[in-house]
Amino acid sequence: MVNRLVDVDDPLNILYYGDGGTGKTTHLCHMADRGKVVVVNAESGVKRRALERCGVDVANIEIWPAQGEKITYAGLEAEWLRIREALNKDATAYVGHVWDSITEIYKILLDDIIDENAASVARSGKARDPRQDYGVMTDQVRKLVRKCRDLPCHFGASALTRRDVDDDGAVVYRPAITPALQTDLYGWFDLVCYTTLVVVEEDGEEAEQYRGLFKPAGKFRGKDRFKIMPKALVDPTFDRVLSYVEEELDADNDPIMQRARKIALAAKTQEANTDAATE
Repeated sequence: MVNRLVDVDDPLNILYYGDGGTGKTTHLCHMADRGKVVVVNAESGVKRRALERCGVDVANIEIWPAQGEKITYAGLEAEWLRIREALNKDATAYVGHVWDSITEIYKILLDDIIDENAASVARSGKARDPRQDYGVMTDQVRKLVRKCRDLPCHFGASALTRRDVDDDGAVVYRPAITPALQTDLYGWFDLVCYTTLVVVEEDGEEAEQYRGLFKPAGKFRGKDRFKIMPKALVDPTFDRVLSYVEEELDADNDPIMQRARKIALAAKTQEANTDAATE
């Protein structure tokens, strides 16, 4: 049996990447505004009070692993299986699953593999090529992300940023993961959002403005499989992004984007007036 494409309502898979402090964790945790979410808190960056101040429904967030427990490949797989079984019993059990961050998770898995290799060498006296450790880790991450992506719920991940230099000497900023996983990541996720934080002037006072880039622009890489997102979205929280994907919002009826346009226009007008006064 097959489904007509118009009848398929797929969950959303999204990757946020950017420097620390650009809102990645908070943007993802806004998934909890839609229902219960399990967050893999690999960076210990999920803070209740901070999220409450940002309007996140923290009562809907479950943190994994429990305090004192370690993140392992077997543990991540077991948690995925638990979520899948819960959703099989009740399709509304969870609205989503979050990895914060994939950068930290791959490092944890790699460290475990390196430690296991060292113990094996100590026992057998036979050393193996360290590059094999990266190969094992890459396979583990690939398997886990594919499984999470295929859950019948939303899946989101965050990553830090790395600065790469291409063969032609061009500088490009990408998610901070190994090169072997770069192409896979862009294929796995429907949306890839590069996050930034800028300071703007509003009503004579400075204000912070969080932005998300969803399309390639210069040194930065975004992705929009739905071809529906603005090139840059102000306050790119998960719930707002989902509203765009579901066509509940667009740049013309989004009050936050309208307000951002007014701020940008006022700044441009002030700059033009300043330039004219100095001529």
